[in-house]
Amino acid sequence: MVSFAEFFENAATKREFVNVLFKERVFDLIGTLQKLSIPLEEAGVPHELVGELSVFLHVENADSTQVDCG
Repeated sequence: MVSFAEFFENAATKREFVNVLFKERVFDLIGTLQKLSIPLEEAGVPHELVGELSVFLHVENADSTQVDCG
């Protein structure tokens, strides 16, 4: 996974606007979820993130610049 610093540097290189406060919180949230998920995976415990948070993270990770118009 890309770190927040790497994300920010990449955005600056591309001269993109970034809502720093929002994006930093998203990266913190993903980091927390990884801290919970990694031990479960290592222990072989099946688990899923469901609900609104899972939808938010899925949409957040989607590449909105790629649109298939069919």
